[in-house]
Amino acid sequence: MSQELKITLLDKTLSVACPEGQAGALLESADMLNKQMLKVQKGKPTSSLLNVALISALNISYELLDSKSKQQSDNEKLVELSQRIEKSLSQQS
Repeated sequence: MSQELKITLLDKTLSVACPEGQAGALLESADMLNKQMLKVQKGKPTSSLLNVALISALNISYELLDSKSKQQSDNEKLVELSQRIEKSLSQQS
């Protein structure tokens, strides 16, 4: 079941469907997008609303992929470190 939620992006209010229990996450996401759109609009005040939205979505997508890549790299380092520790402990026994 879903509920209707109102979000505001660049002073425009939209009604969106939201799964039960997800309102907080959706509002946080909308706030993040709105902040990114304001930042893009400030840098390119003559851009159309569509261009601002697309550039904002692209920026957020890039940040997400970059974060995933860094997390994957960190996970690989942790696995390697864990293996070294296990090897060192087994050699001491």
